[in-house]
Amino acid sequence: MALLLAAASFTFHVKPDSSAPGAHGIQHAINVFAVYALMAAAAGFLLGAATWAIGGRVGNDFTAVGGKLGMVTSLAVAFLVGAAATILNFAYGLG
Repeated sequence: MALLLAAASFTFHVKPDSSAPGAHGIQHAINVFAVYALMAAAAGFLLGAATWAIGGRVGNDFTAVGGKLGMVTSLAVAFLVGAAATILNFAYGLG
């Protein structure tokens, strides 16, 4: 019974520390990954636009819809890459 009371009084706190060893390198790696993800999203958006244009021009509705979906997916990826830090900080703040 005493063990349960001791465990009930324990509180766990998480406090991120940006001065931890290796934190700067990990932050740099995350930023590099974000740049490449945004470049891939831009390329996907342009490829989707080209696919939509070609599919619409030749009368292939399946290809045109695929191009539209590629553009929307690329926009969603770019939004999520840009909003990732804000979303994660919001979720962390809930706790």
